[in-house]
Amino acid sequence: MKQIPGQPASALNRLSHFFYAQESPYGLALARMFIPAAVMIPMVMRFAKVRELFSTDGTPASLFEMYGHANPLPVFGPQLAAALYGLMLFAFFCAIAGWKTRIAFCIGLPFYVYFNLLDSVGTLTKYSVIGTHLLLMLTVSNCGAVWSIDALLRRRSAAGLPSVPPAFPIWPARLMQLLFCFVYFGAAITKIQTESFFSGEQMRYWMLSNWNYQNPIGERMAMWTPMLLMSAYITVVWEIVFAFLVWRPGTRLIVLFIGATFHFMTWVTLGLYIFPAICLSGYLAFISERDVVFLRNQARRMRLPMYLFARPMEWMTSLIEGRPASLPASAAFVSMALLCAVAASEVEYRMDAYGMLSSGGPMALPQIDRDIALTMINDKRALRERDKYFSFDIGTLLVGGQLAGRDKEYNIGDTIIAQCNLNPPHEDLWVECLLVDEHDRPISQSGQFVTRDMLHANFYYGTCDSLVPGNYAMILRSSGKDIYKRRFKLNAADGSACEVPQSEMLTN
Repeated sequence: MKQIPGQPASALNRLSHFFYAQESPYGLALARMFIPAAVMIPMVMRFAKVRELFSTDGTPASLFEMYGHANPLPVFGPQLAAALYGLMLFAFFCAIAGWKTRIAFCIGLPFYVYFNLLDSVGTLTKYSVIGTHLLLMLTVSNCGAVWSIDALLRRRSAAGLPSVPPAFPIWPARLMQLLFCFVYFGAAITKIQTESFFSGEQMRYWMLSNWNYQNPIGERMAMWTPMLLMSAYITVVWEIVFAFLVWRPGTRLIVLFIGATFHFMTWVTLGLYIFPAICLSGYLAFISERDVVFLRNQARRMRLPMYLFARPMEWMTSLIEGRPASLPASAAFVSMALLCAVAASEVEYRMDAYGMLSSGGPMALPQIDRDIALTMINDKRALRERDKYFSFDIGTLLVGGQLAGRDKEYNIGDTIIAQCNLNPPHEDLWVECLLVDEHDRPISQSGQFVTRDMLHANFYYGTCDSLVPGNYAMILRSSGKDIYKRRFKLNAADGSACEVPQSEMLTN
């Protein structure tokens, strides 16, 4: 459909230009360098466990078996599994360097999916699913056309011809961008239906845990309730508007900067490493040809030695060109792939994970204690009452239902709020809060039901009724047992703190 000059472009023309505009794939080339590298990090770390996780000598936990179906994937012996694993790593390394780029992705991606499906307990995760989709889009793209060994080889074979960067339809980059839009929008819809996310409780439990890796900064920030509440609302709003603002020139950089900050903070506060690395690598697909031209001009003005970044790739290109003339490049690729597969199999064999090569024969499995085994199978021990509660604090300010300020001294006239936070899951509970003096003599007692869907409960105490300056304490009691005790001091205040405002009477 051709556009008539002077008339605005139709919706179909704008959609066609959105997906099929011709650009040099600089952003995809950067994504090609970083996404496989981020994906390879956990796979390299699991190489020592190939025999245990992915072979017949171990205990593969296929995704299909987890859902009660027969496993359609073949499970190979340890030598062949290690060889295929090494072949996958070699293919990803070639994809990063841009040598036989599409063939490398066509080899590495199926094996990556295969090993992930074969170990659904640890290898198959949320970041591996996102990484699989990004790798698939890189496979069908022309990401190896620039900044790659393939591009250098073509340029040197066409010596004397003008070096013009090739241009291709931009739709693979658009698909990667749309993937982030759908992922963020779906995450926002899930968070909207989770009340504990907006109260900050869900994020606090995650930040205080070490489910991923240690996160000492997150542990310190976990009790900053106002910050958790603000970040929860900002996150949901950003995830919803991301798809609508990321392509607008005035807001594109702002939205991407917020996204990069968000993923960086998941690393700092939650101990996530690979997930933010893959997502930030995928953000490189948002880089356009215009952005690269602008950055190049800035680098030239600042006289940065950008040529140093191309040196490793040029050395590898010279090494490939220096092969014997009787050995074609494709044959060299296949030979190196086979060499890496054999080397991986041999290295795994020499690592001897099960002690097969030792003089004493294979290592024997230690027998677990019978009482411990019975406890793991059917633990009938009752949960301690104190383990049902996460914290108990007192303060005067609530933000989004959460206690924002925690103090140890108050004045007459303040309304003291005692809040207990519970660990999920828990049953329906009757929770009491006692106000006692410095000699632990009860002054006031109140209680309320905390149902199984609640994660916190609040108790309010006015200090104007019957309290005098002195030392007091709040005691949290559950099932007749004292769980927490928080002491505080009550100071005197001016006489107007407890005065009831007089309302004017209307008369005829």
